[in-house]
Amino acid sequence: MNTAMALGFVTGILVVAIVCTVMAKMAKKKGVIGKGEYDERQQIARGKAFTCAYATLLVYLAVWMVFRTMEIPFFTEGVSVILGALLSIAVFVGHSIFHDAYFKASESPRTWLIIISGVSLLNLGIGVGRLLRGETIADRLYNNMNLFVGALFMIVLVCVVVKRAVDRREED
Repeated sequence: MNTAMALGFVTGILVVAIVCTVMAKMAKKKGVIGKGEYDERQQIARGKAFTCAYATLLVYLAVWMVFRTMEIPFFTEGVSVILGALLSIAVFVGHSIFHDAYFKASESPRTWLIIISGVSLLNLGIGVGRLLRGETIADRLYNNMNLFVGALFMIVLVCVVVKRAVDRREED
């Protein structure tokens, strides 16, 4: 990664952080977010989800180290760690969603579903577009992280939709 690419990467992260901060402050002013807290049951479930996610990350890193010491080709170190982090985030979110601890008790998931859908489609569109242009994942893996992030958000979206369907079926 050359200096210009690194500066672009850091600048992109900073811009996204600033935009997210501004949007969060605007949403808080309008009362869209921040309407209540997680109840005790949700906090316990989130703690269990964190434990599962952390254990998943440790197992993933142990497997990665075994592959690495056996010199079996795997992704580069940085990308492998990022993929492990994304995997553990997926476990945390999935566990939280299926134990009703992802959204606050007084919060409607509708707004978040729209945001998650948009982020997922945007990232998958960028990732698939790069693949269609002939870039392989192994060639420029850092450029193809959109594909992995889009897949993570798609997993989150599928978990929310499945959980809502299960809840509706239980109500009937």
